[in-house]
Amino acid sequence: MTDAIATAPPSAPKVTPFLLAGLVALSEFAVTAYIPAITIIADGLGVRTEIVQTTVSLGLVTGALAGLVVGAIADSMGRRQLLFPALGLYIVGSIFAAAAPSIAWLFIGRVCQAVGACAGIILSRAIARDLHSGSQLTRLLSAVTLVFSLAPAVAPLFGGLLAAWLGWRAIFAFAASYGCVVFAGMLLLPETKTTPAAPINVKAIFATYKNILTSRSFIVPNLVAAALIASMFAFLVSVAPIFVKGLQLSPALVGCFPAVAVCGTILGASLARWTATRVQPATIVRVGSLIALASSIAMAWIPVSAPYLLGTITFFCLGCGLALPVTVAMAMTDFGDRAGAASALLGAIQSIGGTIGASMVALIGGSIYSAMPAAMIAGSVVALTFSLSLRLVATAQKYAREPA
Repeated sequence: MTDAIATAPPSAPKVTPFLLAGLVALSEFAVTAYIPAITIIADGLGVRTEIVQTTVSLGLVTGALAGLVVGAIADSMGRRQLLFPALGLYIVGSIFAAAAPSIAWLFIGRVCQAVGACAGIILSRAIARDLHSGSQLTRLLSAVTLVFSLAPAVAPLFGGLLAAWLGWRAIFAFAASYGCVVFAGMLLLPETKTTPAAPINVKAIFATYKNILTSRSFIVPNLVAAALIASMFAFLVSVAPIFVKGLQLSPALVGCFPAVAVCGTILGASLARWTATRVQPATIVRVGSLIALASSIAMAWIPVSAPYLLGTITFFCLGCGLALPVTVAMAMTDFGDRAGAASALLGAIQSIGGTIGASMVALIGGSIYSAMPAAMIAGSVVALTFSLSLRLVATAQKYAREPA
């Protein structure tokens, strides 16, 4: 089945970017809301901080694996058929985590959250690709990035404040409530998959994934994105040890810090949206990767203090906000009839990148003040290297010629 014989996509409501952003923000909220309270959760459940930190990696790995199944089913059955069960699972997982009497129950809740959230991310990208292609897809994804960029700011802020006022369990209770709001909002969005439903063929699914993974137009920009996300997660998992334990700041105050850093992401995404029809995609990605690398190097040299670290990470987020929407659009462009599978693989590779980034800080060892920037520099170097690849240039040229 190809786009050529598909019917035209339905007209989407004007609030579509906000609906898709709310869907994507589920994952951001699940990952970042409880990060300022990791040490409090560890004390509350009577376990080491490192064990609670592993729930971050667990969620990423679970989401990556589950996403491969979700993407394939979405291409066969449609988007809405999976969307609402996934949101329900996210809500249930949040409730499990909120009521967790032990670390084991927290792990179970995080797994359920991860599966539901990964479906939200995959389906949001697939829906965006159903509706647009080329530079228009970049513009939509940039608009989504603008809105969901608020999630890493709002989620830790709420998480830190809720942990200080009501205890860490309130964080997951809020996540369940937010899931209910998104569930209600998605009722406004029609089915966007225009090709007829087809039986699920396991052999065809594997063939589709193989075809996508061997496509240069998919893998190269996706590797850039995965490397940048690895750098970002190296910072995220270091927030509590550096700011709470190291600098002796309260979780509530630390929860406010991402609100400052996310300004960089919003500015970067705004620039990506504005330059989508004016600048070659490869150039945008290179500039974003270069900004991320320069910021990571600066972080290794600046004094260890909250203002310096926040200023540097804000510039890092600007680079990511500039590059990431473009890399996603480039990776998705050639796979309109397999948008679910492409989105699933994109999410899986990026989740692997996040897992590597979250683990690199511990693997590097030594002082976290040197391990964190070292991990961020490594990820940024990989991103810049792939962004300079001739394959990426060829991909960008092909993408730029596609009609909007």
